[in-house]
Amino acid sequence: MELIHHTLPLPEDDYTQFYFKNNTGFFDIETTGFSSKSNFVYLIGLIVRQMESMEIYQFFAENRREECRILNAFHEKLKDVHTLIHFNGTGFDIPFLKQREHILGLSFSWEDYAAIDLYKTTAPLAGFLHLPDRKQKTLEAFLNISRKDTYTGGELIHIYRQYEKQPEESAKSLLLLHNYEDILGMTKLLPILSYSAFFHMDTPRVKTASLEEVRPYGASLPEKELQVTLEAPLPFPKQIFTEKDFFRIVCRENCAYLFIPVLEGELRFYYDNYKDYYYLPQEDMAVHKSLASFVDKSHRTKATAGTCYTRRKGLFLPQRKNWFSPCFYPGKKQELSYFEYQEGFLNDSKELCLYIKNILSLCIIYAKPSI
Repeated sequence: MELIHHTLPLPEDDYTQFYFKNNTGFFDIETTGFSSKSNFVYLIGLIVRQMESMEIYQFFAENRREECRILNAFHEKLKDVHTLIHFNGTGFDIPFLKQREHILGLSFSWEDYAAIDLYKTTAPLAGFLHLPDRKQKTLEAFLNISRKDTYTGGELIHIYRQYEKQPEESAKSLLLLHNYEDILGMTKLLPILSYSAFFHMDTPRVKTASLEEVRPYGASLPEKELQVTLEAPLPFPKQIFTEKDFFRIVCRENCAYLFIPVLEGELRFYYDNYKDYYYLPQEDMAVHKSLASFVDKSHRTKATAGTCYTRRKGLFLPQRKNWFSPCFYPGKKQELSYFEYQEGFLNDSKELCLYIKNILSLCIIYAKPSI
């Protein structure tokens, strides 16, 4: 077994200070295949923080017989670690290590660690960040993190197999470089957690909220728009603009800017129990049977689900899943509905924050970090 050790200065940024504590470790493993029953771990990379430095350890097995030794050495370095950060370690690395340790008769407790799985935490952001896939190298490219390593873990299996038979320093260098850049790359991925931290705030931090008149491109008349500025827990590393069906959001530096069009006009409110109503064609509205009895029979018809409504003029905000009631519609009932904007809405922090939180939930597939 060979232990390779490097020391690097700790980066001075908000993300490192927030996530990379003295009792935190990043780790990644290299294996000879996906099946933990027929394959084994030949390399484990670990980075721990010691005050203002990063201590990088790589535990390298020259052959299968040294697997047990690198596992013991790895866990020895984890004695002071309380939180593990990894990339899909929940789905692969940890289950693989547990199985190998069981087969080798080793007893280590994985349940004692808190964890941040960078893959699970960032995967729901792929669409919002306009990423083609959810791979670690894709996230690194998004943050302009460069690599010397050009191999995948799968491609290196053949190189390690050849190394087992005929050790060569050039082959070992390729194996170590890939693992080194994987674990070091994880520390550089911490800024991307700022987006997840923003979307998973329990209460949005509203800096400003106002109703403004805007003139969209090509529009003949000005329209009203709800504009909200939100403070982010951590600075965004890159500006992101996303447009959904009824809102736009821009994440830039320390803030996110939300733009929601306000509908001004006359909308419909639909009654549920249409069998208890009559529709009045001339008034284009439905009335309850108790009132319809005073209307001439020639001026009324039995209401249907599509005609059982009344109309209301005002300002309306879009919503999904009937977050607020009563719900109004421009025409037929559909998934997108509206609720009436009241004068005091922007001053009601509870209602405003609830609305904003619901809007933000539409930006990503929800998956909370496990820490």
